[in-house]
Amino acid sequence: MIVGAGQAGLATSYWLAQRGIDHVLLERQSSGASWQDRWDSFCLVTPNWTLDLPGFPYDGDDPDGFLLRDAIADYVKGYRDFLNSPVEELTDVQEVSRVGTYWTLRTSRGAWSALAVVVATGAFPFPSIPPLASDIGPGPLQLHSQSYRRPADLPDGGVLVVGSGQSGAQIVDDLVLAGRQVWFSVGQAGHVPRRYRGRDTSAWFKEIGFMEMLMTEEMRQRPSMMVSGRDGGKDLNLRAFGRDGVRLVGRVVAVDRSTLTLAGNVADILDGADAIAAQVTGEIDRFISEHEIDAPAAEIETIEWIPELAPLSLDLEAEGINSVIWATGYRQDYSWIDAAVFDERGHPRQHRGVTAEPGLYFIGLHGMHTVGSGLFYGVGADAEHIVEHLAGTLK
Repeated sequence: MIVGAGQAGLATSYWLAQRGIDHVLLERQSSGASWQDRWDSFCLVTPNWTLDLPGFPYDGDDPDGFLLRDAIADYVKGYRDFLNSPVEELTDVQEVSRVGTYWTLRTSRGAWSALAVVVATGAFPFPSIPPLASDIGPGPLQLHSQSYRRPADLPDGGVLVVGSGQSGAQIVDDLVLAGRQVWFSVGQAGHVPRRYRGRDTSAWFKEIGFMEMLMTEEMRQRPSMMVSGRDGGKDLNLRAFGRDGVRLVGRVVAVDRSTLTLAGNVADILDGADAIAAQVTGEIDRFISEHEIDAPAAEIETIEWIPELAPLSLDLEAEGINSVIWATGYRQDYSWIDAAVFDERGHPRQHRGVTAEPGLYFIGLHGMHTVGSGLFYGVGADAEHIVEHLAGTLK
């Protein structure tokens, strides 16, 4: 049984079919539905050529473009149809437990049993909002980035976006383009140029082998890197946001109804983001030099904007901020799996998807094995590894 019929579950289905292993995918919604649970302007941040699920590479006419939200969902649905995988949609798995040599899955449509279970529920299943959000008074609209769709849905007035990962930065860009006044509460984040020395940065990452690098704990702790696929691909840069009128503020550390207490380290965060960009471009420069690649000289816009003294508090009511968007990430919840394979944080203990519990596997986790494990580009290799291990246990 495969729990989840998104790209990770379907990639696993591909390799199981190649091995002739009977299987069923249980999907609580429909294949590709999770991709449609995004804002209207959402698009891939990696080029279309990275859409490379097993047996189903991207074959469109814009390999260097960036698929929009609905087209991403259509790609996943197209993969399901191409495979003709045995997907049971609208089937919510409520409990997984071991009974003898079999696993029992209690679902919204009855019970199933299987020799093995592959958990493919996605890297970002449940929105995470910090508890201090509940201390904000009843005035402003509050929502998680997963529920954001378009600027027009928000009430008039200013918007505070909390969290400067990929989602937060792209939503700020969406709001700025719509002419909204935006405050941006930033945390540790980096940025990379969309294109560098004649190629998309993702192409350099592939050539260098970055996507196949084994994920280390140090790498997991690195800040995410902001970049956008919007309008054919563009840079996202905190200094550029500040220069263009976005009011950058520090991390929210406390809330008292309308008043937010902030960290005052915006300047340090900007310097740190610049340092990450310099590190990435430096690695590309070294690779070009060592391999004597004929590449054009670097052309990077230098943004000189420097923030004023960062405020240590923000009064939402006084500033006319009527919306707060929490772009504060996601959390896992495996409480429905009865197995002793989770650490103190609730994360599965696994090596490339294989757990110590016979017949229990995970696929599609962010940074599960390599940098690319959670991407279309890398999930197929992890799925093949899991199926090879699973097939060995059935001999």
